[in-house]
Amino acid sequence: MSAPSPLSTAAIADAMLRASLDAIVAIDQDNLIVEWNPAAERMFGYSRLQALGQPLSLLIVPPRYREAHERGLSRYVATRVPHLVNHRVQLEAQRRGGEVFPCEIAFHPLEFEDRMYFAAYLRDMTDQLRADRERDQLARVAEASTDFIAFSDLDNRLMYINRAGRQLVGYDGDIPAQATLADVVYPEDREWLVREVWPQVSETGQWQGEMRFFHQGTGEAIDVHRTIFAVRDSVTGQEVGFATVSRDIREIKKAERERLTWQARLEAQVAERTRELTDLNEELDAFSYGVSHDLRAPIRQIAGFSQLARRALEDPQESRAGLYLQMTEQAAVKMDTLVEALLNLARQAREPLRLVPVDLGRTVERVRAELDAGVAQRRMRWEVGDLPVVQGDAVLLHQVLSNLLQNAVKYTRTRPLTVIAVRAYRVEAEWVVEVRDNGVGFDPVYAGKLFGVFQRLHSEKEFEGIGVGFANVQRIVKRHGGRIWASAVLDQGATFSFSLPA
Repeated sequence: MSAPSPLSTAAIADAMLRASLDAIVAIDQDNLIVEWNPAAERMFGYSRLQALGQPLSLLIVPPRYREAHERGLSRYVATRVPHLVNHRVQLEAQRRGGEVFPCEIAFHPLEFEDRMYFAAYLRDMTDQLRADRERDQLARVAEASTDFIAFSDLDNRLMYINRAGRQLVGYDGDIPAQATLADVVYPEDREWLVREVWPQVSETGQWQGEMRFFHQGTGEAIDVHRTIFAVRDSVTGQEVGFATVSRDIREIKKAERERLTWQARLEAQVAERTRELTDLNEELDAFSYGVSHDLRAPIRQIAGFSQLARRALEDPQESRAGLYLQMTEQAAVKMDTLVEALLNLARQAREPLRLVPVDLGRTVERVRAELDAGVAQRRMRWEVGDLPVVQGDAVLLHQVLSNLLQNAVKYTRTRPLTVIAVRAYRVEAEWVVEVRDNGVGFDPVYAGKLFGVFQRLHSEKEFEGIGVGFANVQRIVKRHGGRIWASAVLDQGATFSFSLPA
């Protein structure tokens, strides 16, 4: 086979010069540029025509290095003693706009017809150094992490495990040769890893979930939450390996087991308490039935026979016995009223709430209409502000406002002008409703007694009542998730306030 002609060899060399990804620059012994390939044009920003014949040091060498460059070139030409020639070194170069950037340079001396030339091969290292710095930072982050971080090749051979990861699985020193990602997985989970996890990683690029690791020294099963994902080449997009990040969740699992244990105990206690409450409610129902039928019947008999006995007297109005019988009748009626109130209180506590939007403003209007007939002869001034719509049992909230407004009407009847104000305001997640009057008030020392059953701060001779209404109001408000309280100044009026969820 004949050797290629000088013409074809020169053509090949020229094609290689033009196709090179590295910048190729040739200078003579006087530091003048004699060759400048297309990669050099792209790298430095000068065309070939602009570069040829120019001093290399003035064109691409940063000012602070020019003297050293020219001195080194002269020394080599004079002595032929190599310094930077025939070696790859990292230096800085300068683009046309003045930007200085890192590059890798190799100088090779050439001699033609007793004249010295130099070929320089330059590679822009900006992206490479940036990638190296990023890898460096990632490596430091990985080593500082408390999570298990590892990388493997496509055959799952472990290439790297960070310090926390080695401690977690019991690798004291270097990773054993030929160790794989499967070796750190608990034996009973390995089949599942191969059967389900790896196929999903291959198909979707990642998998995450809970798994157990295997401690190489103790054999302990270590619960972890693990993420496995494929690592791809940034240029080709081809898979080059796998990475995994895993977090030790033993304490979380322990806490979860303890929570489930306590939850089971609590559910058992709640079930037992529910059973006890069911039994108690059944007993209360039986008691209420007994009170309603067995206790109220003799009370009514006492009232009835007292009436009959009083009528049998010749002059019941003048007879002392008639007076006693009348007092007996009144006591029996009062006892019957008290029993009915207690039954209503017990019955109301067991009825389920029927929650609907309730317009408190319209509810107050209806209560006022009910009260107007009884106060037609009195001078009354109602001051009702804007009231909200709340979620509640319409019947029970009507009862609350009815009791509070009736109370205000009752305890202001000694005033020449009755003033009753109703207003509402919002405090964070609740509405507060106030009913204020200018009545007789009460001593604030005894405010805590108001909401107890049969508790009264005024005698029956002054104001009628049995002392159950406020207890019922408090129970209704509490069942709605609210609270009730009162404030007053003796002989200057009282304010009753209750809250409801907004």
